[in-house]
Amino acid sequence: MISFTDRLEKASEAAKSLVCVGLDPDPARMPVPGVLEFNQAIVDATASLVCAYKPNLAFYEALGLPGLQALEKTISHIRSAAPGAIIIGDAKRGDIGPSAQAYAKALFEVWGFDAVTINAWGGHDTVTPFLEDASKGVFVWCRGSNPGSADFQDVQTVSGTASGKENMPLYRNMALACQEWNTKGNLGLVVGATVPDQLRKIRATCPAMPFLIPGVGAQGGDLAEAVRLGTDTRGRAALINSSRGIIYASSGTDFAEAAAREANKLREGINKVLEADGKGWP
Repeated sequence: MISFTDRLEKASEAAKSLVCVGLDPDPARMPVPGVLEFNQAIVDATASLVCAYKPNLAFYEALGLPGLQALEKTISHIRSAAPGAIIIGDAKRGDIGPSAQAYAKALFEVWGFDAVTINAWGGHDTVTPFLEDASKGVFVWCRGSNPGSADFQDVQTVSGTASGKENMPLYRNMALACQEWNTKGNLGLVVGATVPDQLRKIRATCPAMPFLIPGVGAQGGDLAEAVRLGTDTRGRAALINSSRGIIYASSGTDFAEAAAREANKLREGINKVLEADGKGWP
């Protein structure tokens, strides 16, 4: 069985890309009425430029049963149009016991996602049910890209480390715990590009774990900093996500072509940084 980290690396190398496209359909902004039609056009236009797609379940759930049916068909279309791409179910589920087990079954077995995002507020009991299959990835929300993340995630805590008790922000405590729980190598972290200092510290704490990095694009995160601070020592193990900046690049009939241009612009921007640091693609 191929591990999730190997699958992610293979997808990145095939496309020579660290770009992840967030598929967040909003009928008020889509230039076509159908969610599936919109997603299919975006995927077809960007399939050769990206290594991952990230449907945000909230946008589909908000549309009721038709939205969920569109999600099911979107996943199927990605499998056909971009068979090597990683599909991340951005669900941020967070529960314990049978509920967590049911969430894991739903996201991995029913929907068939390659990876999911979760909220680990419930601690180890929340995370464990998602880690059973080493070929499936789990990204724990560690430090958000939104300003309000600081309300709790930056709060100072006291935690036991190898060198004794240490004061640290909650997000670093979370990162250390995830490092310990990552026994199968399929656990990663969500860390925002809008908080470069936190991104740098978390990467130092977890040098090899894959990072899902939102906040570049519409939220204003600096791309070069996200690449240099968020990738591992080889310039890999990171997904730079852009949603609105790509899928809503145009409100006209050329929306798919505009999405491809923005995805390629992001890809080339990332690769320029990697090449400048001697970490380009072979």
